[in-house]
Amino acid sequence: MFQDFGADDLQSFNILCLIAFAYCVVKIFFQNIKRGGILLIQIAVGALYMFSVPRGYTDGFVQWMKQVAAICLTAFLQTTILYLGLLTFPDNMLLGMGILLSANEVPRIAQQFGLDSSVKVNMMSVVHATTTAVNLTRTVARSVK
Repeated sequence: MFQDFGADDLQSFNILCLIAFAYCVVKIFFQNIKRGGILLIQIAVGALYMFSVPRGYTDGFVQWMKQVAAICLTAFLQTTILYLGLLTFPDNMLLGMGILLSANEVPRIAQQFGLDSSVKVNMMSVVHATTTAVNLTRTVARSVK
């Protein structure tokens, strides 16, 4: 009833595991590079949202804070699960592959809980924040003269 695996079956399984292993590591590596770029842009744009807070427009700032937290949390969880998969892989290849493949699902699961790590630009919020910053700069320049 049970059949022993031959050398060819084991070799094809090892090749399949190697391909899946490389896919997970490369995909998560490039996703983290992308998240780093998004985080740098979010940090640069965050100052514009802060100009709107004294005027009572906190929606953009709150969304900005949630997005920064989501990016950081997603990167942390994904890297941690990838590392755990890499630690498990030498002892149990099948379990390690499962953990590695589950690391790719972290952004989708986080999105289900309202932590969106993608970049969505609300143009009205950006225009409002920019206008507020320009008007504040003009006011400060007039008061200095």
